[in-house]
Amino acid sequence: MLKKTFSAALIALALATSAHAAGGMKAAGSHANLACTTCHTPTMQTMPTRDTCLTCHESYDKLAERTAKLTPNPHASHRGAQNCTSCHSMHAKPRFECNDCHTFNIKMKGE
Repeated sequence: MLKKTFSAALIALALATSAHAAGGMKAAGSHANLACTTCHTPTMQTMPTRDTCLTCHESYDKLAERTAKLTPNPHASHRGAQNCTSCHSMHAKPRFECNDCHTFNIKMKGE
């Protein structure tokens, strides 16, 4: 039983990996023209983090300045600087994490 489960997991991983390599996973929105290696480096052991995003998107403080007109400012949260991927994903529509506890009418790019 364990052998079958392990084999099935390996097959699923191989299919997902080949779909990804064949272009099955594409970046969304304004990131659509970026190469995968822009955010996913060959030596990366985990998913991109805030530091990965900030290599192109300045600093978290600059992001807070750019979104200062929003109420509340999602980049000046009571929770402090968040991991960008909590709300933003290059492969799917953004998800406003604040609305897990609150109800704010803030539109995110790509929604």
